[in-house]
Amino acid sequence: MRHQTEAAGRAGSSPPDGSEPGSTRDRLLDSAARLFAEKGIANVSIAEIVRGAGQRNVSAVHYHFGGRDEVLREVLARHVPAIADRRIELLGESRTHAASGPRSAVEAIVRPLTEFAQRGWRERCYLQIGSELTGSLSEAAPAVQALMAETAGYEAWEEFRSRCPAVPEDLWWVRREICIVFIGRAAADRARQLDGVDGTAILSDDRFVDNLIDMVIGAMSASHGEG
Repeated sequence: MRHQTEAAGRAGSSPPDGSEPGSTRDRLLDSAARLFAEKGIANVSIAEIVRGAGQRNVSAVHYHFGGRDEVLREVLARHVPAIADRRIELLGESRTHAASGPRSAVEAIVRPLTEFAQRGWRERCYLQIGSELTGSLSEAAPAVQALMAETAGYEAWEEFRSRCPAVPEDLWWVRREICIVFIGRAAADRARQLDGVDGTAILSDDRFVDNLIDMVIGAMSASHGEG
């Protein structure tokens, strides 16, 4: 199951939030995305976002968004619909071949993120921000938590679970949380590799995805001791 992303990647580099290219709102979101990805969400001030957008007045953020949590939500909201649409598409394909086992269900979890790494810098920033949030989503603002629940990730994990060898409930949830963090980190690392940050050799997208699927299935279905 393969998907060509070049045309989508070209389209994905433009602002998908309805703002006009070059508008103040758009520049503020671009500045926030870069800074959140580069420095970490908690380490970015509103003043930095404003400066990065070429603005002079901190009130620009309050006017367009309200506060920092709202800026973060809008940075993510640019991309969540695309992730959800692609994941739902892959889930639909997976459900038509349910007898084939868990691979296609895990692909619906993994591939939308790895495809994002091939798009523009905004999408790669999203992956790095999302990776940071994954490990501490419960600490994020309620609006951010609600938005991240719209990526169809829960549905994909439930589909995978229905095809995975039986694992005790407590172990399943622990393994799932570890794998979610792992997948997010892997996608974010791939985004940095594609940006040429560390200069390491890069696997093809299909080989990278296949390997990531194998690792997730292995981790989630591993044997476990009694008691």
